[in-house]
Amino acid sequence: MDFQLIQSTYEDKPYISALRMNVLAADFKRHQLPDERVLARFNENFNPDHVYLIQLRNKTIGCIGIIVSEEEVELKNFYLDPTYQGQGIGRAVFQSVLDSYSDRKSITLKIFKGSRAKKLYEQFGFTVIDENERVETMRLLVKQPVSQL
Repeated sequence: MDFQLIQSTYEDKPYISALRMNVLAADFKRHQLPDERVLARFNENFNPDHVYLIQLRNKTIGCIGIIVSEEEVELKNFYLDPTYQGQGIGRAVFQSVLDSYSDRKSITLKIFKGSRAKKLYEQFGFTVIDENERVETMRLLVKQPVSQL
């Protein structure tokens, strides 16, 4: 799959916001989250330094957020245009990102309860480590810590 991850900018914010509203519409409805609240939260928290556009043949088809620390990686805002879903593109992007951070101890992400994406993440080895009434936190242990003798 010949995709690229391109650093986003503030100019990409409207595209990412609209994509998010489209991709997560069923989750927002299921959890009774008003559009105004969802948009306000996105606008308050958007940081282009951590969001990459997914481009396929020079066309932007989605995005993924990657926050890297010394031992862990947090994935956020992984949205793929519905037109491109179900073709293996999201799986290829996700595998590539996991491969890029295989030197970290763990990778975490959050999903809405009832999300269709949960099955995909479980196939990659992610397990639920925490939850609240709306959100599940999932983690993949990449490098097992060496036990002290």
